[in-house]
Amino acid sequence: MRKTLFVISDLHLGGAPGTEEARGFQITPPRTQTLLARFIDGLPGRSPECDVRLVIAGDIVDFLAEEPFQAFTGDPQAACAKLDRILAETAPVWEALKRFIVNRDGAVTLMLGNHDIELALPGPRQLLLDAIGPGRIEFIYDNEAFTCGPVLIEHGNRFDEWNAVPHGALRRARSQLSRALPLKPEFPALPGSRLVVDVMNPLKRQYPFVDLLKPEDAGALPIVAALGAAGIRDVWQFFQKYRQTWAVDYDENREPLGEEYISSGDQSDQKMFDLAQDIASGGDLAQINAASDILRGVGGSVTELVREGRREALFKAIRASAAKHRLAFEVGEEVAPYLSAARTASASGFEVVVYGHTHLVKRVGLSAGNSTFPVYLNTGTWADLMRMPDSIWGTEDSARKALMAFVADLESSSLDQWRRAVPTYAKIEVDSDAVLSADVYFADGDADEPASTAGLSRRLAGGPAHA
Repeated sequence: MRKTLFVISDLHLGGAPGTEEARGFQITPPRTQTLLARFIDGLPGRSPECDVRLVIAGDIVDFLAEEPFQAFTGDPQAACAKLDRILAETAPVWEALKRFIVNRDGAVTLMLGNHDIELALPGPRQLLLDAIGPGRIEFIYDNEAFTCGPVLIEHGNRFDEWNAVPHGALRRARSQLSRALPLKPEFPALPGSRLVVDVMNPLKRQYPFVDLLKPEDAGALPIVAALGAAGIRDVWQFFQKYRQTWAVDYDENREPLGEEYISSGDQSDQKMFDLAQDIASGGDLAQINAASDILRGVGGSVTELVREGRREALFKAIRASAAKHRLAFEVGEEVAPYLSAARTASASGFEVVVYGHTHLVKRVGLSAGNSTFPVYLNTGTWADLMRMPDSIWGTEDSARKALMAFVADLESSSLDQWRRAVPTYAKIEVDSDAVLSADVYFADGDADEPASTAGLSRRLAGGPAHA
């Protein structure tokens, strides 16, 4: 029987929406949730000729965005309470999944990411299954990939040293909680989750763009330093000590061991934090000790001279990293760790390799020639995205003005003209273990539009918010 796979990932459902009194932690707002429900309702049903399966490849919900913030919510009642709140506040999505399963006999595969590790625990997992069942539903949560003949799908976080899940420890936690036993020892929180809870969430209260602006990693920190964020040096020193306790060559079930498959080694995070310190001190790293009050103080208390120095240092830093920023949004290019892992999978016989996790939609051929397959696809995200305006890469004078205007909007949290939903998905057709087609598409229109760099740039361009 012919099979059609639709693959989405990184929905990040959850988090409190913004109010007049406080900026929220929700990165997939109601307008995108409505679009997601509409997308699911538009999926074809099962027919005698073709089976249809929706794969949601990780980060389905976002426990890290739910208060009280914890890098891992190990208490089963607290985890269920968070999930119950998410389910209630994003009900249209789950209702659409029910209709797909019950009314059209569609199949659904759920996969674990790194923001929803708690879904592997007995209580939350059953709560989610009850919310969308009964029907053809499977949940993959024990470090397995989903395969359908020559197609391999996984979240992709195991190639990221900040976010690779220690599945041996998670398996132990599930075993203990299933018997109502306390977690001993406690589940080791991922460095990436600690980064979100200990660094990004506190920054997000004042700078709500920190987890939306791409490229990710520590790239937003020079900007928040230019805006006067406090304690960047202290944060980095703390986090470096924590990170040193996390083995780079993964332990049990945190594959792969090969360094070429682990997203580390170029020290880019360290450079970004060093640069953030440089900018926070007014553009001269030698002034850091003398300016420790600036690093720990309130942004509004600094002099205009220091503020101008920060802006100028930021301008030089961003201009120097133009290639990295552009690469992030090139649909036809991917960074080495994910591409190397995809090539290894294709060498094992997989014609289509699909990851999520990075929030950046990709389509990269894996053959030496011009053949369509094997191919690597990244499903992108349904969470909002931001990118720096293209005018920053123009002539120096106009670029400086464009950056200053962009930073001014960030400083005042005027994000509406920069924050965008660009939902994407993969569609793969398989017949008798032969791939008929495989591509990534934008999900914000009536017709399937293949994802492209031009289309992505157009959707992320600044200006009045799209309808």
